[in-house]
Amino acid sequence: MIYGNIDNHSMLDAYHPVLRKAIRYLAGTDFSQMDFGVCQPDSDFKIQVIDHTTKEHGVARAEYHNLRLDIHFSITGNETVYYRNPASDIVIAEDALEERDVAFLESLDDEIAFPLDKGDYVIFFPQELHRPGCARGEIAKVKKIVVKIDMDRLN
Repeated sequence: MIYGNIDNHSMLDAYHPVLRKAIRYLAGTDFSQMDFGVCQPDSDFKIQVIDHTTKEHGVARAEYHNLRLDIHFSITGNETVYYRNPASDIVIAEDALEERDVAFLESLDDEIAFPLDKGDYVIFFPQELHRPGCARGEIAKVKKIVVKIDMDRLN
């Protein structure tokens, strides 16, 4: 897991070239007029433009992926994303790994909270347990980008 802000480039050179390219794309793109949905602006990654309303922590679903990493990037609004190290004691509530590379978990505890405000991003690697879309205080409307990168692009 990597947590940062789009305006802080101090560690960018340490990232894999594909991650650098994705972060630079996020930093250099005006998403204000972009339609919601999925597109592939680069051969190395896809993006999802998401408009959602945050949920209470206990309502938002925890998840993980096997084949792709996620970069959650906040455009407007704020939310909290939660993270937990991979563990063997998880119980899968919905397994859509083959169809959509996502498994949703029944429950998750011992999570660490990361606030996402405009310009913040968090990178979740495969098997890293995360719970996005949680309210930070009041329920709020959020527009964000989720970048999807196949791990074979990083090998």
